[in-house]
Amino acid sequence: MPSRFINISLLNNSMTKTVLTPVDVHYVLWRFRAGGAELSVRHYGDRLPPRHRLHAYSLRGGTNEIYDDSKIRLQLGSPGTWKCYQQYFHYCRKHKQHIFHLLNVGPIVLLLTLLAGVKNPVYHIHGTIYWNNRREQFFLKKVWQLSNFFNVKWVANSAYSADIFNRQVLPVRPQVIYNGFEIQKFLEKRSLRSALRKIGYAGRFHTGKNVELVIRLFGEIAADYPEVELHLAGDGPLRPLLENLIQKSPYQERIHLLGFVQDIAAFYQSIDLFVFLSAYESFGNVLAEALLTGLPVLTSDVPVFAEITEGEPMFLLGNPSEEEHIRRNFRAAIAHYPLLAEKALALSNRLEQKFSLDQHIIQIERVYETP
Repeated sequence: MPSRFINISLLNNSMTKTVLTPVDVHYVLWRFRAGGAELSVRHYGDRLPPRHRLHAYSLRGGTNEIYDDSKIRLQLGSPGTWKCYQQYFHYCRKHKQHIFHLLNVGPIVLLLTLLAGVKNPVYHIHGTIYWNNRREQFFLKKVWQLSNFFNVKWVANSAYSADIFNRQVLPVRPQVIYNGFEIQKFLEKRSLRSALRKIGYAGRFHTGKNVELVIRLFGEIAADYPEVELHLAGDGPLRPLLENLIQKSPYQERIHLLGFVQDIAAFYQSIDLFVFLSAYESFGNVLAEALLTGLPVLTSDVPVFAEITEGEPMFLLGNPSEEEHIRRNFRAAIAHYPLLAEKALALSNRLEQKFSLDQHIIQIERVYETP
């Protein structure tokens, strides 16, 4: 029986009462804004049993964009660099007996957590980029190595990210726990697509997402498929550039900027092909979400996507820096759309268990309870 469960047997009218000790968990994030790791914390607030008292700490202060603080107690740090770290260190000292779940916040924050005396740290890896140049690599790798002198529970959101961390950062073997989704709302929209009418993208309009390449690919096939439209869901700093690109397109009336979409599952249901050509993605939650609805997906060489699809080549267009190669593969996939749709529906059945939020919560809770 896990050590957090304390059974107190009392003879009281021949009845035995069991008392469970509360478990405090502190989620540490850079900011409270929409993102994969941040949304995971919201799921924990909704799904973990009531005995877990949940806290979320924003290192860089700011505002709360995504949490209902009636479920999760919120703490905003300082926007100043050094004060940010100082304030967080004191926060750790105050709550050092609790569980600290750090979501991809880097080695400096992890080391501060450990030096403050936190007894039960969990470090959750959500990516594969750990430094930007050789100077950063030298310094940050030393910090990672210092952290490894302490007892840390390592978790990664894919076998790929776990392997990169093991080979490039520290010789440890993180436990792989795939990101969990509220899959039911996607499964309710699942269907076999019968014809190509709408191509879609969902995500940030940001450098590296290659939304402009999606627009150019649509322009490549628009004349041959006059009934097909392009729908772009999202927003970001590149929106003016995309608007300008659309205005110059001879097919601008068939390209639609939708802004932020509240019901993303309904968006996936409304389109017939999802195109996602990010250059830096290690996972890509939107890819799994789209596939769960049976939506055919065409993507760049996203490592974890290849992992979860068991390398199905028809879904992979290649490296977005090789645009001519991407164009050829895109045209070939479009030409075999019915087969692409059948493969997507078959794959959605296999992903259902892998990305179940209930399964994810069970695995995370086991990490908390492991000594």
